[in-house]
Amino acid sequence: MDSKEIMVKFLLKLIVLLSFAGIAFAQTHQATGVVKGVKADKGLVTLKHDPIKSLNWPGMTMDFNVRDKKLLAGLKPEQKVTFEFVQEKSGSVITAIK
Repeated sequence: MDSKEIMVKFLLKLIVLLSFAGIAFAQTHQATGVVKGVKADKGLVTLKHDPIKSLNWPGMTMDFNVRDKKLLAGLKPEQKVTFEFVQEKSGSVITAIK
C-alpha cells in the first residue's frame, strides 16, 4: 500500500468519525411547556412551549418527535412539562421529558 492509499483511507475514516461526532455533540436545548396532544403510535407530542432562548424562538405550539416512545408514557393533555431536545435533520427530537 502506498502513502496515497494510506492517506485516502485515513481521510475516509476521519470523515465517518466526524459525521458521528456531529450527532453525538448536538446541542441540547431545554424548555417548559404544556402538553396539547400525544400520538404515541407515531412517537409525537404536541407542546405549547414557552420561549426558547438558546434558539431565539418565541413561545409557540408545535409537534416534537421523541427519541424513545417510552418517554410519552403517562403524558396527558394540559400537563405542564420540562423537556430537553436536539435539532436534527428530521426536526426537533425530545430526549427527556418530565
